[in-house]
Amino acid sequence: MPALIPFHAVFAAAIIAAGLLATGAAGASPLRGVIGVPELAARLGAGNLVVLDIRSGETREKGAALYRAGHVPGAVHADYAHASWRLPREKISVYLPEPTQFEALAGELGIGNDSDVVVVHEGEDASSFGAAARVYWTFKAMGHASIAILDGGHRAWRLAGQPLSSDPVSPQPSLYEAKPVPALRASLQDVLAAGNQGVTLVDSRPESFYTGLEKHRAVKGFGHIPGAVSIPHTRALGPDNKLLDAASLARNFAAADGPTIAYCNTGHWAATDWFVLSEVLGRDNIRLYDGSMLEYTLENQAPVTGRRPGSGS
Repeated sequence: MPALIPFHAVFAAAIIAAGLLATGAAGASPLRGVIGVPELAARLGAGNLVVLDIRSGETREKGAALYRAGHVPGAVHADYAHASWRLPREKISVYLPEPTQFEALAGELGIGNDSDVVVVHEGEDASSFGAAARVYWTFKAMGHASIAILDGGHRAWRLAGQPLSSDPVSPQPSLYEAKPVPALRASLQDVLAAGNQGVTLVDSRPESFYTGLEKHRAVKGFGHIPGAVSIPHTRALGPDNKLLDAASLARNFAAADGPTIAYCNTGHWAATDWFVLSEVLGRDNIRLYDGSMLEYTLENQAPVTGRRPGSGS
């Protein structure tokens, strides 16, 4: 296991070893998609870099304990489950923050509009990648230009023998101006109109949810939105929980053709499918339905298609 060492020691050693590290990073291209462990290691110390550790536990305290036990040097912690990445409206708690809410969150984390942001998730399963993809989409939906996900997450960083820091980071608050991009987000009305507008609906949940063999506890109905195709979010990742190569992703996501809206239960797993289609395969007109099945079934009693447990069909 990598040794836990103070961040200032890591930073000093990096500067001595790399010399022009910060200058080289400043001239790098804006981030997009995933970033590998070696590239992130080379960027540490760049003045505009913000490493965002979103690892979560069952409680806020457990997420904080994971962070204190060892994180990428210089990373700030913003627990995916307990920070304001997804916010409630009425009975539903999975929506994109309002621009002012996101500005407050980004500012508290020391993120400015010109920051290069790298999102670090657990890296232990496909669901943790989904959390990172949802945070990534949130930044993009607010108009942020330079952001990437650490491929393989914290697990890949640790297994590569990279240093870990136990020093908590208290960022200097900054000003952030959100510039919302409505074209990245789908509403319930967009979903209901998809079939008539030639838009593919992609169900990112496991196939058992799609067929109606099981459901999320808060979703009021078994099955999927009529007309949707099934592309489980797990098709994006390999056994090491790293993103597959582009050719494999193109094959695995071939059912998503043309304008697409991805959904799941709460807009978490769907973020992975949105990420693959938009940020890796570079397709246009790819939207995420953040309300997903929770809104679709709770608020409108809209129809779903699929077999029910015990139906025999």
